[in-house]
Amino acid sequence: MEAVARRLSSKVRRMNKLSVVLFASTLLVGLLLLGLGLSEAGSTAAFLARAEQAEGRFVGAVARTGGNHGGTFLYPKFQFVTTDGRSMTFTSTSGSTDQPYFDGERVRIIYDPQRPEDARLVSFLTLWIAPILLCCTGLLLSGGAILLRRRLKAVR
Repeated sequence: MEAVARRLSSKVRRMNKLSVVLFASTLLVGLLLLGLGLSEAGSTAAFLARAEQAEGRFVGAVARTGGNHGGTFLYPKFQFVTTDGRSMTFTSTSGSTDQPYFDGERVRIIYDPQRPEDARLVSFLTLWIAPILLCCTGLLLSGGAILLRRRLKAVR
């Protein structure tokens, strides 16, 4: 009987160690993602604070093959004129299988006046999707780990 109790006690200690390791690693990954999301949000906010707006127009798309589905993605290309009169062209970092713009379509663009090649479409998704996804995932992982840990402690 004593041998069974020792083996059971040993298994419980291993399970406790495993749960601590899982908790700590999930919490760490969650906090890391949250930190990256907040950093990305700060970077986007800083970009918006120094950016200037311009009207751009769609001038075509760059086709790139690959990705998970193995098909072709179209990355829209836009042209705009800076406040100091320079004509700039940039290709969006977001692509799709369908082209959402027609030739010459006008769009709002923001760009860094010190580096006008750093330009982005004025779009909530284009500007904020990465920080939101990173922060939400980080909060879910770290918050979930903490709640689960508390729940497991309450059951014991």
